[in-house]
Amino acid sequence: MGIMDIYEVELCRWEQQDARFVAARDADEAAYKVTGEHLHSEGERRKVRVRVRRLGNGSPLPKLFYAA
Repeated sequence: MGIMDIYEVELCRWEQQDARFVAARDADEAAYKVTGEHLHSEGERRKVRVRVRRLGNGSPLPKLFYAA
């Protein structure tokens, strides 16, 4: 098992935004652990499903995942 970071996974819904925190190796794994789906990191901006952000100093910008 490799090194894991803590990620904030924000589910984007019409009425509310719900955030969960998970331990994962990368943003793709964090998104899958929360949604149970393999999402795409490219797609239409209006179909954003989740926003994944690695916590900690020097973290990169959040990664967006889209519905197919």
